[in-house]
Parts: sequence; C-alpha cells; structure tokens
Amino acid sequence: MTVRVGVGKSTHHQPRTAGEEAATAALAGLDGRAPDLVLVFATTGYDQAELLCGVRARTADAPLAGCSAEGVITQDGSDEGSHVVGVMVLASELVSFDVVGVGEVASDPGGKARELARAIAERSPAAKLVLLFVDGLTVPCSELLGALEAALPMPVALAGGTAGDALRFERTYQYLGAAVRSDAVVAVTVSGPIVADIAVSHGCDPVGAERQITRAGQGFVHEIAGRPAWSFLKDYLPDSAEGLDGLNVAYMCVAESLPAEAGSSYGEYIVRVPLRLDAASGALFFAGGLREGAKVRVAIRQHERVAVRAAASAESIRARHPDDKPLCVLQFDCAGRGRLLFAERTTEVVIDPVQRILGKDVPWLGLHTFGEIAQIGPRAFFHNYTVVLCALYREAGGP
Repeated sequence: MTVRVGVGKSTHHQPRTAGEEAATAALAGLDGRAPDLVLVFATTGYDQAELLCGVRARTADAPLAGCSAEGVITQDGSDEGSHVVGVMVLASELVSFDVVGVGEVASDPGGKARELARAIAERSPAAKLVLLFVDGLTVPCSELLGALEAALPMPVALAGGTAGDALRFERTYQYLGAAVRSDAVVAVTVSGPIVADIAVSHGCDPVGAERQITRAGQGFVHEIAGRPAWSFLKDYLPDSAEGLDGLNVAYMCVAESLPAEAGSSYGEYIVRVPLRLDAASGALFFAGGLREGAKVRVAIRQHERVAVRAAASAESIRARHPDDKPLCVLQFDCAGRGRLLFAERTTEVVIDPVQRILGKDVPWLGLHTFGEIAQIGPRAFFHNYTVVLCALYREAGGP
C-alpha cells in the first residue's frame, strides 16, 4: 500500500487527554509505523496549545498541521460540540509530506503569499497537492490565492479551508508543529505517486436583480448600490436582525458572477458571505474580497439542493475512479451548512450520503469552516456555503 492512514476522534473536555485519545486512535491505523504527517481539526472549547501537546505526546515530532473549526467531521458524522478534536495520521514509503506556514498575513496578503510560494517551491518542488489552512477572520483569502497561484513556479492542485470558531467570529487558530497561531496560513504539501481528486458544490440560488458594489477596499464592502452594505443586505433578514450573529451569517450571502473562463458544472456564480460588521459605518468584511464595481445578487440557500449537489460531487469523483477506492478523504464544509441549516440532522442528510458514495470504510476527516478553497477549472477560488471533497488515490500504474 502506498499510503497508510488512520483517523481518531475525542470529545473529552480535558485538552491534553483529548489530544492523546484522538491521536492514539488514529495511530492504530498505521500498523506500528510512525506518522509522516499529522492533521488536526478541533473546536475552540479547548485550550489549543494544551490540545496540541496531547496530540504530540503520541505523534512526537511528526510534521503537524491543521486549524480550529466550528465542527469536526469523521466517519461518525458531523460533530459541532464545544469540545471535539479529530486527528488523521498518514505514513508512506513513497509519498512525501511537508508543512510550512507564514504569519501576520492580513497586513500583506500578497507578500505573504509570495513568501509561502517560495517556501513550497524550495521544499516541495514536485508537489501535486497543497492543502491550505487559513485564518477565517482576518485574511482576504481571494487576494491570497491569486498571489499564491501567480508565484508558484509549478502547477499544483489547491484545496483547503479557513479556520473557524464557535460562530462567535472572534478569533481562529492555525496549527504548525507545536505552535498555535492566528492571522496565519499553514500549508501541507503532498508529493509522489498520488492523485488528488477535488470536487466542490454549493446549494444556493440567486434572487433579485444584480446590484453594483459602489465602494469597497481592503476586504470591506462599504456600499452596494449607493447604500451601506449592511443596510442593503439587512432587507433580506428578519426585522429583528441587529448584527452578524451566527444565525444571520448562516442565511445571508451574495452571489458574484464567475469569470467566463471558469465556466463549469459548478455554476455561473460564486457565493460570498460577510464575516464582520463595522456597526458604525455599515461596512461588511468579506474574506472573498469583493471588489468595487463588481455586480452581485443576493443568494438564498436551498436545503434540498445542498444535499443533492453534495452527493453529486461525490458521484463525480467516484465516476472518475470507477475501479478504485480513495486512500482517504478530506472534507471542508461550510459552518453554515451544519446544524444552523439542518439542526441535528446534518449527518443524516448531508454527511452520511456522501460517505456512502465514496466508502463508509474510507479514512475520513473534515471540518466545518468559515470558507472553503478549491479549484474551478484552472483557477483556485475562495468559496462560501460549499463543500469541498478532496479524495486521495494511488497514481495509475503506481505501487
């Protein structure tokens, strides 16, 4: 086997114990081998540093990456509890992994993206996949991705998500080795005889006429159609809505037209969600980086389409590999597509059907994010209200 994979989970409230439990369960899948990569996703009820200490008590100095999450996804389904951690460990004789990161990204996303690209190119020049874990509240992710793609000297698939918290929109965390950071980007590179098949889908439909963003800058949209952005979007929320609490964010989004060259079965527009409100001015921060002059429409999520399109994404991956089972699957699923939309039925309606398509026995780890990263055609985009499935397969003809 090219890659051995194990997954573990814990809901213990003591952070060090939870980290040890999840890592121990994951390591059981490696048949005694030491891990070459450790991925960790955890909710923010934990002391994050203590949690990583618990994981590393079992995985030692193996390269570790990950981030905080609104919820964690495993083969058990979706868990959005205050204390839940998921760990995936991978080991391989032929596939290689590396982890790198940059901090203080919000003040210079372009420059930090170029710094990250240099590190990736120097350390992993033959990388086939780069997984990105990004601060979900501070980084203008579209700007970061554009600069990263332009600076990378080799073609590489990009996938990942932005870190979350418990829908408080206060602070998120990124993990690199033993370090817990904020306002950072952590990247995992995967090189060797491996194929990463990535699919992305949403469940939103636009309503109303297009309106132009009339003032924007540095990630903030100040005005839409000459009105304060919050005033414009508040028309689509209940009269009682006073700010960006978790429920409002879960239902409020806009749709921006995709460039013509990105046309695909994904659709004609990409979904954007505001994550911060400047109450004094009515400006909204979009990590998707909506630009001044762009035309947008309000978008509404459709419960049924969320589930149907997620299953269709999984079916598209399976159709491209009819005779193979994934070595593992990583799932990056928007926090607005979990219990805020489906209450306690998230696993039943969305997660389990997708897992049954790709294999209920496939090692599986994911998180509920504040935004997702995936390619549409040749370009990587920052998404909201989507699910990104990243399935790893052996390369055809490989060992």
